Amino acid sequence: MSQFTKKAIQKAFLDSILKKSFDKITVKDIVEECEINRNTFYYYYKDIYDLMEDIFIIETQKELEKAQELSSCNEAFLGIAAYIMRYKASISHIYYSKCRDIFVGYLFTMSERILESYIERLDLASQIEEKDKKFVCDFYRFSLVGMMNNWIKNGMEEDEEQFIKKMCDIFENTVEAALRGLTEGKKPV
Repeated sequence: MSQFTKKAIQKAFLDSILKKSFDKITVKDIVEECEINRNTFYYYYKDIYDLMEDIFIIETQKELEKAQELSSCNEAFLGIAAYIMRYKASISHIYYSKCRDIFVGYLFTMSERILESYIERLDLASQIEEKDKKFVCDFYRFSLVGMMNNWIKNGMEEDEEQFIKKMCDIFENTVEAALRGLTEGKKPV
């Protein structure tokens, strides 16, 4: 029963975010949609921000499980872009609300895991210090998330497949050189 109620609360929120801005959704809207009382909502969530964060955690986990099975960054990032496009109106409402940081955190988490996984699969990964791998991963993660933010801000006009392909091509064609450059820069002259 409790998972059913929790899923009903999540669904009511997701239905609401399709229709209106995050900042306009209230607990009252959600409990009326679910036909539950406010105390039931607060049993599961402390507020709407907590609810949205839980939804992003669940979605992050689903996407990460899918990404583990994929062979390239391109496929993994296409999964994220497809998710964003599937919920385009909702993502826009969230992006232009006070809780944009939660969504951006989702992008950072997803990007970090995908990039770490890609770097670890490279032949030269075993020769690179962990802190250098982390530095390169962070460099590309901030770049990719910045580009995705800009894409969303511009209304997601550019075809997501072309957009992701360009980003991944740059990443896949330069990451090894970046890692190699950090390693070679440490060798004694």
